Amino acid sequence: MYGCMVSRRHNPSALKYFSKLTDREHAIFEAGVSLGTIFHQLVGMPVNLGKKEELERALSNAFCTQPFRVKTEIKINVERIARGLIEPYNYGVIAPESLDVKVIVEYGDVRVKARLRWIDELGYPLMYIEDVT
Repeated sequence: MYGCMVSRRHNPSALKYFSKLTDREHAIFEAGVSLGTIFHQLVGMPVNLGKKEELERALSNAFCTQPFRVKTEIKINVERIARGLIEPYNYGVIAPESLDVKVIVEYGDVRVKARLRWIDELGYPLMYIEDVT
């Protein structure tokens, strides 16, 4: 995972837009924003399978720049990546099944651990909250 936190709350001019949320609700909201952004930005992205680890590192660091992110870890499962069968079409493409994402968000004194991963029994890339403290 890659560390990234900058601030723990919105600046005063933005707080009025979130006045009806508790810190707990706001942290969960931010975790959902993060997972949704990652999923919808990455599905369909081409992948050089020989540089998968570099891409995971770069993506984790890039998405960590969003506000209130403490850690972001993006893993790409090459066994579940979509790819062509022959040259030059055999590069990888990120599929929903290939993503395993962990995000830690802090807002105020609340920490949320959220996850996005493919759940075989659901046949779906589920975004869910693992823990709130």
